[in-house]
Amino acid sequence: MNATEARKILADAQTTEEPVVLPLSVLSKLTLDDLPDGLEIEIGTLKDRVIHLEWQGRLLRSGHRLIAEAEYIHTRKYWYAPLGLEQYMDLVRRAVETRHRMHGDVEPGDYEDDGAYIHFHFSISTAEQNLRRAFEAARKITSELEEAANLAADDIGKRVAEVAARLSGWGSESFDQLLDSVEKAQSSNDKGRSLEELCSRLFETVPGFTVTGRLRTATEEIDISILNDSSEPRLRRESALLLAECKNWSAKCGKDELVIFKQKVENRTRRCSIGFLVSWNGFTTTVTKEMLRGSHEDVLIVPITGEDVRHAVTAKNFTKVLLDAWDRAVTL
Repeated sequence: MNATEARKILADAQTTEEPVVLPLSVLSKLTLDDLPDGLEIEIGTLKDRVIHLEWQGRLLRSGHRLIAEAEYIHTRKYWYAPLGLEQYMDLVRRAVETRHRMHGDVEPGDYEDDGAYIHFHFSISTAEQNLRRAFEAARKITSELEEAANLAADDIGKRVAEVAARLSGWGSESFDQLLDSVEKAQSSNDKGRSLEELCSRLFETVPGFTVTGRLRTATEEIDISILNDSSEPRLRRESALLLAECKNWSAKCGKDELVIFKQKVENRTRRCSIGFLVSWNGFTTTVTKEMLRGSHEDVLIVPITGEDVRHAVTAKNFTKVLLDAWDRAVTL
């Protein structure tokens, strides 16, 4: 979609009550004057007949200003974070109220909790006239308002993971014993747990890495999270938060698993730039094709095979194996 097509869609939708969906790529070419007063737009793209939104909110024009309406609708039934939904949303609401008092650019809206769902919305006012800059400003403010709640959820998740690890005897086996456990495990649970422990402990050997364990968020589970304080040039340029996912399957890992994992990396409120996908039995050719297709994007997924892991244990140098895999991923 180009700017001319977008302006025509906006002009034709002046009388509609439904929001207009525009792709992020066209927003930089549109300004406040292109948006009819009161018309709401959502930012997203149509993929496989499903609209994938860039942000849970809408932009609209109110007089001579652009307003962003952020909206949270969560249900307890599908809330999986270790921090309860009520507590999480209460922290977000408190952050909104504090920003409203201190900066005045955020206006709290209705907060409803019917026992099953929690619905909360607030508005963000921006002086930006360009739609792309207004959208980016609103998304940045929303991320800042969520930060305390996300940190609290992560902290609780880390503590739960530490207790679970201790109860499971984490750290009692050597690398060679763990490698043997990975290869001989029978049940899917034992396969996953042994590979996850082996990889977690290998990541801990990388200078500057601190492994914080398994995390559960509101919508997903992450095998390994890593705090990055590496001085190695290639790793130093990456984000402070890194993620890793382990697949100890009998089959090779395909592009679908790579896409799902990439979404997890992207979902960390743009605080994560890289993810390591470990597949014990390697990868299909579709993974390489998918990586080439997304090579222009900011997020990097680094595939690591079981052969790589075995070599790291044998050579006692996981850092080199990791950097070699990083080099392969960026030079496809």
